[in-house]
Formats: sequence, structure tokens, C-alpha cells
Amino acid sequence: MNKPFLTELPLTYADSVSFENSGSIFSIKIFNREHKLVILLKNILLFNFSKDSLKSDKDNDYVDIIEITHEYRKLTQDDLRKYSFYPENIDELPLLHTVTLYGNTIIEVICEEVEVQSHSLMREKESELTVNY
Repeated sequence: MNKPFLTELPLTYADSVSFENSGSIFSIKIFNREHKLVILLKNILLFNFSKDSLKSDKDNDYVDIIEITHEYRKLTQDDLRKYSFYPENIDELPLLHTVTLYGNTIIEVICEEVEVQSHSLMREKESELTVNY
């Protein structure tokens, strides 16, 4: 069963991307006029990063996001084509999140949990909303 989650968020570029907790959490920070969104991809099984150029573009210190896909499902052999370890039985793996961000980079992540934290920038008193998938 496919469930789109991150595809419903107003994502156009990421202000920063980083790893936390010794690489088991990938953090994406996004600011727009109304919100600061922090997306945490937790317990990462696979991470793949590709850049559109070898040139260092100092003027663009952000990650463009043109399209994003996000599914929560059983993995296929094709999902694991870039995975360095051979799972004994792919059918025994739990349902996992597959997230791909397309833009001036392509970031592919397979992880166990997705958490979205939203902080309102429009109100004097900052409100917070955290959603776990």
C-alpha cells in the first residue's frame, strides 16, 4: 500500500541537510514564509547522493527540490540494487519508507521512520507540530 506523506508538504528547496546521531538520522531543514520544517529520516538502511555537476557553486548553498517521492511499502529487489549488503530474505524486511528528492541533487533514502517537525514563523508565539510516520 503506497501512502504519500512528504509529497503533500510545500517543499521547494532545503536550507540545510545533515546527518545526526552518527549517521542514523538524515535531517532536512526547510524555511518558507510561514514555517520552518525539519524532516528527520530515521534509522537509515540506504542513502544515495548524486550531484548534477562537479563544479562547486558557492552562490547556491541550498538544495533545490523540484520533485519528491515518498512511499511506505515492502521493498523490491530493484530498491536494493545500490545496497551493499545482501539481505537473506527480502520478504522478511518490514515495511519501510522510500524517499527520493529530485533537484540539483538526487537524494535517495530508505529508512524505518519519518518525522516532520513544523514551527510556525508567522505568530509571535512559535507553535510546534510533530508528526511521525
